[in-house]
Amino acid sequence: MKDNDNKNIDVLLRLYKLYDEHRHSILWFLEDLDANDYQEYLQKYPGSSNERSQFIAVCGFFELSGTIVKHKLIDLDLYFDMFNPTPFWQKAEPIIKGMRKKRPYIYENFESLNDKRLSWAKKRRKKENMFTK
Repeated sequence: MKDNDNKNIDVLLRLYKLYDEHRHSILWFLEDLDANDYQEYLQKYPGSSNERSQFIAVCGFFELSGTIVKHKLIDLDLYFDMFNPTPFWQKAEPIIKGMRKKRPYIYENFESLNDKRLSWAKKRRKKENMFTK
């Protein structure tokens, strides 16, 4: 095994540990987050509420992941075989777009990660189609 493989595995395992430590937040985000825009988010999840903390934990995980991917500290295939930011980005996007009125770059690596995931999935489907013909 190459040294770079070990680094990729180490980063993946550390990310998975963080993800797993926030399992409750992840489930809340996917199942119970219910805000169609930033204003509704502020009304439903004020101040230092538990829900706001869960939102920040999930978005923070994917922002961290996006930064790691951007700086090529993990192999894309390895990362995207394990994690899919798209359902999270779809729920967060209208909220984050509102946040950007005051903080234009908030969660930019989360958004970029989602864009990379969509491109990766498209290439993967093309490759799978080549093998099934």
